[in-house]
Amino acid sequence: MMTSLQALALPLALNFLSLVHAVPGGPWKGWRAGKGCCIPHGDSPTIITEDTTTIIPRQFSCLSTGTQSTINALFSSGGANTIVRLCPGVTIPITAPVVFTAPGQELSTQGYPTDSTRATILIQPGSTVTSAIRGNWQNNIKVLNIQVDGNRPNAGYLGGDALLEMGGGTEGQTVSHTVVKNTRSWSCVHFIGSGQDNNPCRQVTVTFNEVGPCGHEGVDSATGNGLWADGLSIECKDTTVTDNTITGATDGGIVIFGSPGSHILRNTIVSSSSSGLQFGGINMVDPTWGANYSGVVVSDNTITGGPGSFINLGIGMGSQVWSNPHPETNFGQVTVTNNVFTGNVGFSIVMNGWLGGLTVTGNSVSGVTTPSSSFASAAGCGSVQQAEFAASHQLVYYPAGVMGSSGPNNIQSQFTALATNASNWLCLTDPLPPLPDSKSFAPNTLSVDASTSRVVSLRDFHVQVQGDGNVVGIDTTGGVWTVKWASSRYSSACGTNGAQCFLAFGIDGNFVMYDGNGPLWASGTDGRGQLLTFSREAPWVTVSGNNGQTLWTIGNL
Repeated sequence: MMTSLQALALPLALNFLSLVHAVPGGPWKGWRAGKGCCIPHGDSPTIITEDTTTIIPRQFSCLSTGTQSTINALFSSGGANTIVRLCPGVTIPITAPVVFTAPGQELSTQGYPTDSTRATILIQPGSTVTSAIRGNWQNNIKVLNIQVDGNRPNAGYLGGDALLEMGGGTEGQTVSHTVVKNTRSWSCVHFIGSGQDNNPCRQVTVTFNEVGPCGHEGVDSATGNGLWADGLSIECKDTTVTDNTITGATDGGIVIFGSPGSHILRNTIVSSSSSGLQFGGINMVDPTWGANYSGVVVSDNTITGGPGSFINLGIGMGSQVWSNPHPETNFGQVTVTNNVFTGNVGFSIVMNGWLGGLTVTGNSVSGVTTPSSSFASAAGCGSVQQAEFAASHQLVYYPAGVMGSSGPNNIQSQFTALATNASNWLCLTDPLPPLPDSKSFAPNTLSVDASTSRVVSLRDFHVQVQGDGNVVGIDTTGGVWTVKWASSRYSSACGTNGAQCFLAFGIDGNFVMYDGNGPLWASGTDGRGQLLTFSREAPWVTVSGNNGQTLWTIGNL
């Protein structure tokens, strides 16, 4: 084996290949060499002869160059328990996935650094790959202390599998101290289920990772597909997801697809202004695993809507809270405790579509920005959601939607109980830009008829042309309409739909109200008017000249 590996290493300028061929027994922590193989488990790796009695020290070297083909050849040649160590600071460009081929294999950076010196696996522009690493259907494999970059800003969005694809019918997989960012597709990290009741994905460990950014707000103009993406997507039972930081995920920060027995603890999820709106912090909404969430614990996590962005739904619980309600109802005794919500979060916890057995206590929303309307809009939501949003209610549930046979509920008293069923809480949007206090027009840039009506919208104020030719300014503060001024010139020649009465600031600088017979009134500023301005305060409407001097106001009529 050494001969073939050395031959492989020569064109790659490698002094030594970091491979471990683990066999039970031997003098080094329960492992010994396979025939002619090397064991770089410690800081001073050795080459061992076949009788395992002669130890020849050899300087350790790591993989300093290559592509996915290099790494894949090492995994294929080394077999089970092979470790491929990358040199600190190195970038491995790839155009196809790195693929784990046997149980117990590991991909890591030499010395297990936790800073920017971690080696990088980088997808190249022009490639059609979305998954940088595939570890499906291999037990006990590890991705440790590296960086995985999907390179979306340069390689572009592409539909396909997640950037880091793991899981399947496996157990004991680990992703730890790894940076995963810029997925081209729908998720940064995905642990997929097996679809096999007798061989589920199980006992996964996902700890101390830095995930994101993942996706962007909006849709792809070419395909119509959403550009958003999950941070962590987990479909494996008895999974441990702890102490991860997810920044700038745009779909769900952590999405739990059933995953009974899993613990989601001490994670930090933050939305990012560079990525935009984030739909969910931690999602428990999908009916995967037959909608079984039994034994799931979600505790001591921090979910923050960052400045310039927001998280629509901090923790969504149940089949009726996401954008497309499911006919199934989620079930299982679940614990959601001591989570902290801060910043711009639309709704911190919403529960609907669960068959009881919920313990939801000790969750803090005191740090959430109020009012909610300062960072988001509920204009596209249903009436129930709009009312809860307007009241800045953060903890909401529908009592009839969380009852059932899975056990009694223990829900903290701060929750608002809905009297009416409401689904689809994923309805908030970015706030509309604030309306101005005034708006100006150059000559020949304004023409509005009475069939259109609205001339201009200002903050708590608008101007409209009525069907009788009268032009009015209306204060709308607090939803109460109060007329502040009117032209008080009327016409019976506006036509059946009002289209023959129109207001125009002409190319000559004259501000004129026309009806079907001609000018109804005019500012008389032809040849002099340079700017028409509407304001929410007196003098309301002005025409000014070259030097900014006021030539006419609506009060001159």
